[in-house]
Amino acid sequence: MPRTRQSQSGPEASPEQPRVVDCPQCEAPVAVKPVTVLRPRSGDLKRLFKGELNRVTCEACQAAFVLDVPILYRDDEGRFMVYFIAEADPAQWPECERRMQAVTAEIFTQASGQVPPSCRLVTDRSALIEKIALHERGFDDRIIEYIKYQLYQTPGGSARLDPVRQRLLYDFSSDPADGRLAFVVFDREHGRATAGAHLPIEVYREVAEAFSTNLGMRDELESLFPGYMVSVDRIL
Repeated sequence: MPRTRQSQSGPEASPEQPRVVDCPQCEAPVAVKPVTVLRPRSGDLKRLFKGELNRVTCEACQAAFVLDVPILYRDDEGRFMVYFIAEADPAQWPECERRMQAVTAEIFTQASGQVPPSCRLVTDRSALIEKIALHERGFDDRIIEYIKYQLYQTPGGSARLDPVRQRLLYDFSSDPADGRLAFVVFDREHGRATAGAHLPIEVYREVAEAFSTNLGMRDELESLFPGYMVSVDRIL
């Protein structure tokens, strides 16, 4: 990961603050102005989905790399936000959640009668894209993660999903109008998609209905996915 010579406490502290980083290839200094705040329907959001956001080219050696600075997605109208911190070590997750709590307290003032925002914390770009895509398509990400959990538990012989080697991600390129809930099977070791999986969209609706009408199941959902990090990886 490129070394940053200047840092800031969070994405809202000083949005798009210029900084200097060391090229990971030749270690030459590179001046960058990263995007740290995303809004719905923005050009920066489109660049994120294309894999182009905060992609930098070193003038000295022409190496291209992605600068993984903290990024905050804010949908004030939809009362939803996602905070991305590039910390892959699960041992650091509690500290990441404390940082997320501080960012939330700084940004949102809970006025009387105001609906509290739904807040999510992610530690990689794929999860950031997934959370935003699910939100914009009206899916409850907790239900999606629960469905993933069930897919991991489903017997399938040699084809059974292995949570150590494989990761399920929502396929944001799929068309919700086709009546399917689509996933990409991602190989963790090689860093690429190797297969696809899909379910009828009715499965999502039935599970969502069950959780909305059954208090015991709602409690189960809360116990499975407490806090800001709503991910099946935490319970596998």
